[in-house]
Amino acid sequence: MKKIVAALASVLLVSAALAQTATPSEAGKAQLKANSEKSEAQATANKKKAEAQSDADKAQASANEDKASAQADADKKAAKMDKATSPKEASEARADATRAQANADRKKRDAQAKADKKRHDATKDANVAQAKADKDKVEAQNDANKKAADEKIDAAKKQ
Repeated sequence: MKKIVAALASVLLVSAALAQTATPSEAGKAQLKANSEKSEAQATANKKKAEAQSDADKAQASANEDKASAQADADKKAAKMDKATSPKEASEARADATRAQANADRKKRDAQAKADKKRHDATKDANVAQAKADKDKVEAQNDANKKAADEKIDAAKKQ
């Protein structure tokens, strides 16, 4: 009788151990899947951030070109003052140079404002992408945690 009880106890211990061993395995698979999903979500966010930064950099480069072009135009007008041969030509050249500089300043402000808006939009896009990635990572981890909890419940029911 003692041998039968010992054999039954041994079988129960082995089956309980197998049930508990299966739980980490299934939970481990769920965790691996969650880790993969989290990595994928972060990679997507990083890609979107890089694209947004690239867009902002391009906008700033374009603004810098526009500002340089506008200033070059103003400088050309200013150079005409030196070539003036009469007071009237000098006065007209000064007036043209002043208007050209005002126009250049406006173009530079507009170009910089456009670049700043693009940078702001890029930052917003990057923040949204990161928030979505964080949400996806939380959901993936929640799925893994639920799977592990379900497995523990199933193992406890089998004991």
